[in-house]
Amino acid sequence: MRFTDKVAVVTGGSSGIGLATASLLAREGAAVMVCARSEARLQRAVAGLEAEGATVGGVPCDVGREEDVARLFAETARRFGGVDVCVCNAGIETDEEYTFYDLPTAVWDENMDTNVRGVFLTSQGAARLMRERRGGSIVIVGSTSGIIVDDVDPSPCYNATKAAVHHFARSLAQALAPDGIRVNAVAPGWIETAMTADDDPQTRETWLRRLPLGRYGRPEEVAELIAFMASEQASYMTGAVVVLDGGETLS
Repeated sequence: MRFTDKVAVVTGGSSGIGLATASLLAREGAAVMVCARSEARLQRAVAGLEAEGATVGGVPCDVGREEDVARLFAETARRFGGVDVCVCNAGIETDEEYTFYDLPTAVWDENMDTNVRGVFLTSQGAARLMRERRGGSIVIVGSTSGIIVDDVDPSPCYNATKAAVHHFARSLAQALAPDGIRVNAVAPGWIETAMTADDDPQTRETWLRRLPLGRYGRPEEVAELIAFMASEQASYMTGAVVVLDGGETLS
């Protein structure tokens, strides 16, 4: 029960890594506020977490919209009194169907708004409340796509967003340390989520051959690392970008 009496916010919390993380934090004692753009998926996630016995709330939120993020943290403060942990997990990848030559500016902006602007806004909203409590932990979900270039399915826009949030995490860790706020990032590789569910069989087989552990990871495995990074067990860790990839980046 590492998070007894703690309050956690998890963005992109209706499925995949976000939902697995919200579930784990709740099982370990946290009151959890989750958000997602789809209200229907959010309601299903909240109902599932409540069925597990979680103390949980949900707020529809597009993390790239300042007014939505402001409402998310206002509701969290109203209901739970503040924030101790923020997991910036919301992310999209919508540039895969384009080559760089025909990538629309709107698609570039869409990915930047969610993956980078969204991390900035949610980190800022969380940090403002954490400062009132004289400490807290922010964990940003990046990707190995921010470290290596995928020659199987090139996504220069998505890769750029993840490289950006890795360095943002390091920079923010230094900026917020005087207020006792730790900031770290996790860089997952290929994980069984909605984002990878549509991989064609040939792409999946190619990656399985390249992964030393021979399988995709599970959302629950990423959640365990996030929970550790957010907990007092990692009280001396800040500014780290930790890779969890089955060995993908070894070569």
